[in-house]
Amino acid sequence: MTELAVAIVADDLTGAMDAAAPFARRGARTSVVIALERLAEVIAQGDLPEVLAVNTESRHLPADQAARRVAEAFEGLLPLAPQILFKKVDSTLRGNVVAECLAARRSSGRGLLVCPAVPAQGRTLRGGQVYVHGEPLASSDYGRDARSAPPAEPLPTLFGHEGLAFPVILAGTVPDESDAIVDAVSETDLKALAQRLLEEPWRWLVVGAAGLTEALSVSLFPTPAESVPLTPPMDSLLFAVGSRCDQARRQVDHLCDAVPGLPVIHAMDDDMARPDPARLRLIVPERQPSARFTAEQVAQGMARCVNALLVTTPGQYPLLFLTGGDTAMAVLERVGVRQIVLAGEWAPGVAWGWLDGERDRRVMTKAGGFGDDALLARLGQASTTRG
Repeated sequence: MTELAVAIVADDLTGAMDAAAPFARRGARTSVVIALERLAEVIAQGDLPEVLAVNTESRHLPADQAARRVAEAFEGLLPLAPQILFKKVDSTLRGNVVAECLAARRSSGRGLLVCPAVPAQGRTLRGGQVYVHGEPLASSDYGRDARSAPPAEPLPTLFGHEGLAFPVILAGTVPDESDAIVDAVSETDLKALAQRLLEEPWRWLVVGAAGLTEALSVSLFPTPAESVPLTPPMDSLLFAVGSRCDQARRQVDHLCDAVPGLPVIHAMDDDMARPDPARLRLIVPERQPSARFTAEQVAQGMARCVNALLVTTPGQYPLLFLTGGDTAMAVLERVGVRQIVLAGEWAPGVAWGWLDGERDRRVMTKAGGFGDDALLARLGQASTTRG
């Protein structure tokens, strides 16, 4: 049985992608299984990668159901004897963070070392409390998430509700206890934590986000492979921005300003996506933001629209850029994908790879809130320039 360097369990698809991408960027063979139901099939096919991530698609489930799916994922991965066990959580603590972490703890028999900081994206941890660009999490835009609002309490309190003591320690220090929360406000903190983890990898189940996987990738794969492609071909690019968070909307506005005449399709308003010869296209949910549709309705509507475009333009498979975990999952399920073989990152938090390893079917994903306002505009301009 092949041994893994890293096994990652994430609660949504974009999270699995951005957590695994740093390893791919440094040359590690890396794959993301898009759904828990596909994990056994991917393992059975053999020739496993060095880094394997699986999406349990459990962020919006009831806590008990989410815990069961996480336990099932770890039960499938543990026989592969991974050097590092990683439970990826949202850096703004959306979803069933505590329930899923405790399920992973029971399944693995390891202590939890919790550090969801991503300083490069403005997410830091001080006193066990998450801050977003210096603002307490509960006061940020993420505190008002319509589908999965994060908790207002700091992490030690959240785990304390379950009768567990989670002391807060500084990065690089060695906890005497079996579980701990690690403060981190910089990349240096995360590098120190990664180095400490690799001294006793069997002791911990690591809980974190892309900031910590970035630090671990550097420690595990210190010499990047020169053959890793940094940017996918962009001869044709289809943006599907299903996230309705404020940051995603600002990014769409900047994209439309940067690319005059960009064809825009409104998945929930238009009857059918029509064939369009344009090399660069954008799909968004509605002409005007509203609360008419649930997140699930939007994701499915976006998936129908993307699939219709792919069907009506055979032989012209574009680079798919999928923003928002629900949208990304709905689209990839619609087109029948089993796994994504990762190539790396176009930018921090923007992972890309090949659908089922097929080099002519390319995909990029991004969580809705990641990236600066001009991120999509830069990508769109890069595509038009290459044309």
